[in-house]
Amino acid sequence: MFEIPKSWFKPVLFFEFVFLFVILPVVFYFLRHDVAPYLLLCLTTILLWCLMLLMIDPRFKRFRLWNLEKLKQHLPNVLKHFLLAALAITVASWWLTPQWLFNLPLEQTLMWLGLLVLYPLLSAWPQEIIFRTYLFHRYKKIFKSKSLRAWLSAGAFSLAHLMFANWIAVLGSFIAGLVFAFTYMHSRSTLLVAVEHSLWGCWLFTAGLGVHFDSGMLV
Repeated sequence: MFEIPKSWFKPVLFFEFVFLFVILPVVFYFLRHDVAPYLLLCLTTILLWCLMLLMIDPRFKRFRLWNLEKLKQHLPNVLKHFLLAALAITVASWWLTPQWLFNLPLEQTLMWLGLLVLYPLLSAWPQEIIFRTYLFHRYKKIFKSKSLRAWLSAGAFSLAHLMFANWIAVLGSFIAGLVFAFTYMHSRSTLLVAVEHSLWGCWLFTAGLGVHFDSGMLV
């Protein structure tokens, strides 16, 4: 079986990081109208790839995928941060997209209820596996500082939203990504940060600002 020489390992990891978290999002940006209908398929494919590499890595501690003890410990802080975020998101929606303010729950209630159920499973959890669990574990040999990995995680998360082609999605995802990254850094609980991501994301669409994060708007 072919094995990568140890001297190649760090350069290969660095190239993988750049390809997955920089080059691929930029390519998706330029092909965004073609990619938009297949966004869920793309996300699922990347998720399965990342999960496979995590599961076959003996150094990865699988309990970090849930880590209920840390979830209970850090959940109160996550809820406090969410209350502040919900207020900020509501004000931003009122200021930037007043025509969409609470439009979804009021005008498309069934779609909104479906989003509350499906968003955590199909969007928040997969993204937290990729941008937090996988990134933090996979690249710790080349980015030894946890804080650096948190900033890189936020940057990668922001670039992934470049395909929506608006500054609100890019800046908003960077701020949110930084919060999620530091939550994961301190808790090492994918489940906790997926809950946090779900709360922020569901409220984003509830308040109306989510229109800037909707791939359907690109088609």
